[in-house]
Amino acid sequence: MKEYNAAFFGLFENLFLTLKERLGAEKALNLFREIMENGLKKAYGSDFIKGQPDEFQRLVGERDNNVGLKVDFEFTDSNKQNFYYRFYDYPFPNLKGEVNPENLDDTFINLKVNYLLGDDWAYKNTKHIWNGDELTEFLIYKK
Repeated sequence: MKEYNAAFFGLFENLFLTLKERLGAEKALNLFREIMENGLKKAYGSDFIKGQPDEFQRLVGERDNNVGLKVDFEFTDSNKQNFYYRFYDYPFPNLKGEVNPENLDDTFINLKVNYLLGDDWAYKNTKHIWNGDELTEFLIYKK
């Protein structure tokens, strides 16, 4: 496991804070979402089978590991239609108090789910480090 890449994530934190200061929180989130979506699409590429939870876990796990995020995945059913995606550290710790955590999470989790799994998948946040939980957890499920 690589070490958390503070410089990489710090750049995004500074970008968000600058956007928020100049444009307000709502516009900052919208632009941040576009930036995250463009970057993540390039990072994941197109050489994968969309809609496959195993592929999601492989691609997301590899990418997260490469930027030093400790994550894991756990299927909740034998059909692999529901699984947990857990962060043991948070990618943007310095934005705590600057933005609602669910709104910030949506700027990168939504794209991961829709791009890699498809529109018939969704997610919900079940735990968050910023709320005092030991980890940040998303339940990803087929609608």
